[in-house]
Amino acid sequence: MTQEVLAFWAIGDLHHNALPAWNEFHTRRLREMYSDLQALWQEGDAPAFCVFPGDLVEFASEKNCQLAQETLTRNLNGIPFYVGPGNHEFYAGIGNTTPLSDLLALYHKTWNKPLRYHWTTPNATFIMLDYPSSIDAPDPHNWSLTQETLTYLETTLATHPAMPAIIFLHSPLSNTVLARDEAGLLDYHSLEGYFAPNNSQAVRAILARHRHACLFISGHTHSGWEAPHLVLTELCGESQHPMTFVNLMSPWYTGKKKGLRVNADGSVTYVADEPDVMPSFSFQLFEHHALIRLRDHKARMWLKTWSVPLV
Repeated sequence: MTQEVLAFWAIGDLHHNALPAWNEFHTRRLREMYSDLQALWQEGDAPAFCVFPGDLVEFASEKNCQLAQETLTRNLNGIPFYVGPGNHEFYAGIGNTTPLSDLLALYHKTWNKPLRYHWTTPNATFIMLDYPSSIDAPDPHNWSLTQETLTYLETTLATHPAMPAIIFLHSPLSNTVLARDEAGLLDYHSLEGYFAPNNSQAVRAILARHRHACLFISGHTHSGWEAPHLVLTELCGESQHPMTFVNLMSPWYTGKKKGLRVNADGSVTYVADEPDVMPSFSFQLFEHHALIRLRDHKARMWLKTWSVPLV
């Protein structure tokens, strides 16, 4: 059997909010996830690190960011973690006009990370891309990755050609994860303008030029269990090398118009998806393939395993 060379974990949109009623329910729900993760890791499944590609907060504020940072640090028990920005990192709440420069400063202060960056291990390169702010966008439902982001992706891939490259972006690319129903009533999905960049094909063109690019991991849609193409492998470019797209769903809630609502009296109502799963993903990298496992922390069981090719 081929020996594992690296294992990591990736977790989708968490949406921390220091509002007492929200935080109480959020803490109670996600306690199940952290308890299950810690039990798995103590049994010998501990990852080298965890990755959280965006929407760590419900809206950008000092209290929410501090809460998110402290919660992850406390519950990951010393396991390193990497974060990236999502659309909610640039959203300060309804009617709030906090300048983008202040939101960027808050992000950097909280996480001590640039918006886009990469890190390497002896066996792989990991690239975190930035989700563009919609604060100044004329139409946030029609957006693209900036040229600076595309150039960064191309340059980083070219600089590290000898190892598999794993890319993280808060949003999926267009025509990857889909809805569970034809009318799109159950899920947000990658064919909706708000949920995928207009220049997805430009990203695919870059990936096609670098055959060591092998995994593209995103969140944003809160897709429900068994949504089509949660894990999707495409063949890229003239070389027809495999590229696998993974949508992380969200352990906070899955499904369209689900999750927590704050009522006028300050109480909260949580609308659960059907089925109500609490998902996160384990990734095990081997020399020529990866095992991707989807865990439901609510049921404490593995829902599915995919074996996908690398380079």
